[in-house]
Amino acid sequence: MIAAAKKVYDYKVDKVKSQLVTAFKRRKNESTIADLIATTGLPKYQVQEVSKVVLDEYRGHLKATESGELLYYFPSGMHSRIHGFVPTAKRVLKNIVSTSGKVLAFLFKIWIMLMLVGYFVLFLLILIGAIILSIASSGRGGQRSRGRGGGAFFLVLRLLEFFVRIFFWVNLAKRMDPNYHKRPKGRPLYKSIFAYVFGEKDPNKEWDSQEKIAVLSYIRANKGIITTEELMVLSGKNYNDTQQLINHYLLEFEGEPMVSDNGTIYFFFPELLRSRAKDLANAPAVNLSDIRYRQLIPFTTNKGSTNIMITFFDIFNLTFGSYFFIFSLMGTTAAAASDLGILYTGLYDFLKQNEIILAPYFPIFIGLGIIPLSFSVIFFLLPLLRTFPRLRQNEKIRQENLRKKIYSYIHENPLLINPGQISPQSKLDTPKNPAQFIQKQVDELAGIKQAEFEEKENKVIFYNFNEIKREQNDIAAVRKSVDLKKYDVGETVFDSGE
Repeated sequence: MIAAAKKVYDYKVDKVKSQLVTAFKRRKNESTIADLIATTGLPKYQVQEVSKVVLDEYRGHLKATESGELLYYFPSGMHSRIHGFVPTAKRVLKNIVSTSGKVLAFLFKIWIMLMLVGYFVLFLLILIGAIILSIASSGRGGQRSRGRGGGAFFLVLRLLEFFVRIFFWVNLAKRMDPNYHKRPKGRPLYKSIFAYVFGEKDPNKEWDSQEKIAVLSYIRANKGIITTEELMVLSGKNYNDTQQLINHYLLEFEGEPMVSDNGTIYFFFPELLRSRAKDLANAPAVNLSDIRYRQLIPFTTNKGSTNIMITFFDIFNLTFGSYFFIFSLMGTTAAAASDLGILYTGLYDFLKQNEIILAPYFPIFIGLGIIPLSFSVIFFLLPLLRTFPRLRQNEKIRQENLRKKIYSYIHENPLLINPGQISPQSKLDTPKNPAQFIQKQVDELAGIKQAEFEEKENKVIFYNFNEIKREQNDIAAVRKSVDLKKYDVGETVFDSGE
């Protein structure tokens, strides 16, 4: 007897799973527990436990038969989302991309900081040096040296003076503010630059764990029972995605799919009820109407002035990089013939005459032209490129948030549903074409739950989700029948600390 019990409870999960997958394929991807037992000859305990693993891995769904039996079926076929060449290749590629991305992002962040600020300072020094040399030359040569290029340098000098004055007065005004020293310090410049280019940390990073805690709290507050529709309200996922989510919960928390006497499928988690009965009875209620929304992903949380400064730096570098690139292509002769080419020719002659660089053409062309120009373009492209995925993610977040509102509205009163009375409340739950999205979600759920339609005045169509209403009444009776005392852990009889 002991040996038989050991054989039933000590088994290799992968071996049993392989047999069950084969059995499902033979039975055209759907079967009951009894069919699986008969097909494989495996013990009932092993079939029941490993079926949950198969259900999760192969994206299975559940049906209730007329006799009240559960039917496991796989609408997408027996295709593993974990094993096999394609899933393995995806995981390996994802890990390689993730690791490489982190390393490259770290190096790129250092490089981008040095490039943006470094080139800005370099170009600024070149400009200031050219202005000083021009003024000195004008002083020595009088009117003769004020010919070609003198007006251009004079204009640049005045612009530089203008920006210095603005900077001075703005900082003076800040320091005269009595609360200046009380203000919290802003984020360092390098972090602001990173946020400008790469974006902020995901504000929903801990969302999955927080959502899981909320779902588990709901299950415990409702006698260990949850339905697919209730999980749809809590998660904001559509019907198919919610099926996959409940499979995870069944596997992780030892839940069991059940069918009531009236044919309603629900999910029971007895292990979550192992507590003191009085604690469960007094647990705070978790209401489905208390909707929690995911947050939208911001472009950046930098101050507007900080973004303007960073943009100015890059435009400054882009302008001078383009300048040296264009005049390098034109050559020194053409640059000398142009009034605007005086900065290029002046730098070229200065480097050559002072024997700093004997052949300055390529260093100027590459170091002051191609590199800063390419960098400045990339610096603007990266925020632009991440904008599109961010917009898609935010649209998905808004849709999920709005689904919560739709499902909550239907679940609260399944009869006489008018989609026109459902509306977003803020930017968090307002996707594109919200009225169209609401109508689509209501229609999809109506098809799944076989809702009835009723036309009222002004030809307004109302939906009656009678099946959901029946299931709610049925589940309320099932919950009422659960005796929490059966799961009471009792009083303490031994304390290792005493």
